[in-house]
Amino acid sequence: MTNPIQTTISSFVDARFGDETALLAELVKVPSDNPPGDCAAHARRAKELIEKLGFAVEAHPVPEADVRANGMISAINLIVRQRFGSGGPTIALNAHGDVVPPGEGWTHDPYGAHVEQDLQHGATMYGRGVAVSKSDFATYTFALLALRELAAKGTALNGACELHLTYDEVAGGEIGPRWLLDQGLSKPDLLLAAGFSYQVVTAHNV
Repeated sequence: MTNPIQTTISSFVDARFGDETALLAELVKVPSDNPPGDCAAHARRAKELIEKLGFAVEAHPVPEADVRANGMISAINLIVRQRFGSGGPTIALNAHGDVVPPGEGWTHDPYGAHVEQDLQHGATMYGRGVAVSKSDFATYTFALLALRELAAKGTALNGACELHLTYDEVAGGEIGPRWLLDQGLSKPDLLLAAGFSYQVVTAHNV
């Protein structure tokens, strides 16, 4: 039997897929290679784009000394918070905006977000972060928009969702997810973070 909530979310995401793809393209166009790890400009652009979709986006700059100790130049962590109802758990979704340098051999501009029709896969975007993990910035944002749509149509939701958009996955996570928790900026009940396999685990070595 089809779940009406899943159907509503799927329909919303399908209807807004062009907007979601456009958001991803804009994120890909801003370099955030790590190393060297100079990622503040990307965070500022991501904040601007997500705010245009109606969210409040908190910017939490990491102190320069911590950034340098982590082998990077600049990092700003972003948090988007959305509460539904008056109780329930807080679920945090973490995605990273830093990417490894593009290297050689590209047939497309690695920051161009060029889309072309692939015979096997259909419309395909090329660029650093399209798969990992700027795509998660876009996916999580539009999933949260879909939940807002559900709530606006009368579905009773109870709990909070947070997006933790960080910039140090390549360097280990010390000044991204861990820093947010250590600073007390978020106290989620559950956290989905970048991992190293396709298995579901209950802990991470960050």
